[in-house]
Amino acid sequence: MSVVLEFLQTCFSGANLPATMLLVLLCLYWMLAILAGLDLDLLDFDLDLDGQPDLHEVVGVGVVILRFLNLGRVPLVIWLSVFSLSWWLISMLFDRWLDDPQLRASWWVAGQYTLRNAALALVATKILTYPFRGKFDTSPPHPAEKMMGRTCRVVSSVVNDEFGQAEYPTAGAPLRLHVRTQGGSPLAKGDPATIVGFDPEKQLYFVEHGEAEVSRWKSC
Repeated sequence: MSVVLEFLQTCFSGANLPATMLLVLLCLYWMLAILAGLDLDLLDFDLDLDGQPDLHEVVGVGVVILRFLNLGRVPLVIWLSVFSLSWWLISMLFDRWLDDPQLRASWWVAGQYTLRNAALALVATKILTYPFRGKFDTSPPHPAEKMMGRTCRVVSSVVNDEFGQAEYPTAGAPLRLHVRTQGGSPLAKGDPATIVGFDPEKQLYFVEHGEAEVSRWKSC
């Protein structure tokens, strides 16, 4: 029992404390994820700043550093799990073999040890998460480039160059699209239309009169 108490005291003292606390939080998260079925994307974020030059100027260096550490390239919860375990192991190993245990009570020394251990953990996390890059990327089931030339059906009262919605048939529920014409005559509700273009910034599909695949509506 004394060995267990000594181990716990070591975990929650000095430079080991922040690493232990982070590891405990991640363990609790994984327990909740298993019991409640939480998604890996719950804590995820996107570092894609394409098309935002002002943000690139302000935080460009920070984004490069985060990308270098594989943040944004692997799910955040995976990255944090690897980092927390690496940080805790490095802290415990240094505390056991290299650091002076007599200095454990000094907050100044503990702070320096904490920064050193966290920096080493970042390097370890960079290396350990490298194989996971791109493994969790998902592609949309209906990418825009594969929908060119396909037929959709107008569901709004009208489709013109300023307004319009259409549905694209799938094996499940129809996919609702925001559509526009490109200077042609407007389409009315129920008209078939052929998808001829896509604006990725506005997420708009451009359509024109016509029905490229009449049979798709009958088979889906």
